[in-house]
Amino acid sequence: MSKKSMTRRGFVGTVAATAGAASLSTAQAATEAKPPLKARFGLNLLVYTASFTKDQVDLIKKVADMGYDGVEILFGDLDVLDAAATRRACEAAKMGLTACAIMPENASLTSGDAAVRQKGVERLKRIVDITAEMGGEAAAGPLYAPVRYLPGRERTLEEWKWAVDGLRAGAEHAERAKIFLAIETLNRFETYMINTNADALKLVREVNHPSLKVQIDTFHAHIEEKDTAAAIRAAGPLLGHFHSCENDRGVPGTGQVRWKEIFAALRDIHYGGWITIESFATGIVDLCAAACIWRPIYDSADNLAVNGLAFLKSMARSA
Repeated sequence: MSKKSMTRRGFVGTVAATAGAASLSTAQAATEAKPPLKARFGLNLLVYTASFTKDQVDLIKKVADMGYDGVEILFGDLDVLDAAATRRACEAAKMGLTACAIMPENASLTSGDAAVRQKGVERLKRIVDITAEMGGEAAAGPLYAPVRYLPGRERTLEEWKWAVDGLRAGAEHAERAKIFLAIETLNRFETYMINTNADALKLVREVNHPSLKVQIDTFHAHIEEKDTAAAIRAAGPLLGHFHSCENDRGVPGTGQVRWKEIFAALRDIHYGGWITIESFATGIVDLCAAACIWRPIYDSADNLAVNGLAFLKSMARSA
């Protein structure tokens, strides 16, 4: 059809169709250009047990069958852990592993007693060694001070310096073991040392070692951060580990955490580490007391694990 014979309606339609096709093409290109979130999904076995011994290694296959990429194990009492049995179970199930480590009051990096601080460094090194023996890649948690040690004051400059010194010794040992450490920010009701991602980043930067990173936990961040997504972006490549927890420690996606914004931020920083669900076995009295869980927060551990994973994977796909 010649230009002269084209009607006004036909001309308008042709222009609209061309514009629509161009718009669709641009949208498709933007979608294709958006980098996918290539994180791995883990489950903290605290949802089943507070003490992981060789008698619980079958949990690793159970979690693998649910579709997870790895497990996380609490490093509380280090003497009950069986590194060899755990490694065999992970290798058989093709599962990755991370450690969730805590420091007791008699082995604190921030104690005023030099002998206690030295025990803290020794414990941190042992945590590194056991993690490596298990075939794990990271030991994360509040590695700087005991959970729920609350002296009723703000931290001191001396305590900060001691934390820097102890974490540097731990990071140097982690480098030799070919794993890394990640310090977790806890809310104000669990520690007085590090409550915000900004402080965690400051501490990591003062240690200035590539084997020390930060960990963000959405449960704690929901209490302390103004904007969790902004905290993730601020961490950038220093974000080494990530706990995906609902604001009540229940099933991810059933509470107030702004998951869409959080996953968009994880994608924006090209996060490729672990996204691990952490909750607690509600039938274990000592564990519930430590976590201040006085009521049921989910109907069953299996449902939390399965439904939480499905939700997080859906968020990752749409990020």
